[in-house]
Amino acid sequence: MNSLDVLTVASYIGLNIDIVFQIRRIYYTKSSRDISLFGLSIRYIAIVIILIKFISISDFSLIVGQGLILITFTTYFVLAMYYFLQKQ
Repeated sequence: MNSLDVLTVASYIGLNIDIVFQIRRIYYTKSSRDISLFGLSIRYIAIVIILIKFISISDFSLIVGQGLILITFTTYFVLAMYYFLQKQ
């Protein structure tokens, strides 16, 4: 793993931290009112497509980073959906 790979994974960790803050906010406010579920759906699909692309080019650092984003964003998406359905 070269220095660019290390920086790539570090960047993905930073992006994950941002999503964790969003998860925390939804959890403590018990609301997803100000979040577009349609927008989340589009981002989720994009994350999966990009992960598939990274797997096809076999770039380990990109696969690890995108895999982390997928796990964290799935948690975010599920929590947002849960509170959206609670309001219904």
